[in-house]
Amino acid sequence: MRREEPAPGPAAAPIRWWRLRPWSRNHLMRPSDRLEAAMVLLTAAVVLLLIPAAAAFGTATHTRLEQQAQALRAGVHQVPAVLLEDTYLAPASPEYTIRPAGSQNTARARWTTPHGERTGAVPTDTPAQAGQTITISVDADGNLTGPIPSGRENTVLAVTAACGLWALTAGAVVLLTALAHRLFTRNRLRRWAHEWRQFDTPPA
Repeated sequence: MRREEPAPGPAAAPIRWWRLRPWSRNHLMRPSDRLEAAMVLLTAAVVLLLIPAAAAFGTATHTRLEQQAQALRAGVHQVPAVLLEDTYLAPASPEYTIRPAGSQNTARARWTTPHGERTGAVPTDTPAQAGQTITISVDADGNLTGPIPSGRENTVLAVTAACGLWALTAGAVVLLTALAHRLFTRNRLRRWAHEWRQFDTPPA
């Protein structure tokens, strides 16, 4: 008794994609099928080529951020300031946003500038009392400066910018390809329906 051979199962995804390559010799492939396959290959190539482009953008962003941080550091100097009150926990208001991350102690202080004395809320590393002298960072005009981004923060921003650029551009390319695939599929279904109607039509 002859043993029945099992029916062939569905081909794996890589094999199916290989069979749909634009240069396939399959005579059943229509020009639209080859065009769609070429678009898929082009999309994959563009998505891969966007990786070094995004990396270059991230490198340029990191260099620019480091230059800005260096310029800020060059224009900042330390001056003594006398506390006018005891330190307290800084409230969440715009007046107290100029303080290093993790610094919660704040008090109003007075310091000398080239244009006279200034007063304002300054951050402190530890609790202090009125009358104590602390060191604060000011710019050339004596204005209190905020925290300068560190190298790690600049690196995180640059990597985030590079990943965001790649995700946006690659997503746009993939979306356009998906829309084109949908249009090709609708056109194929329309043509198949038309051919089936012609097949069912008896000859005159």
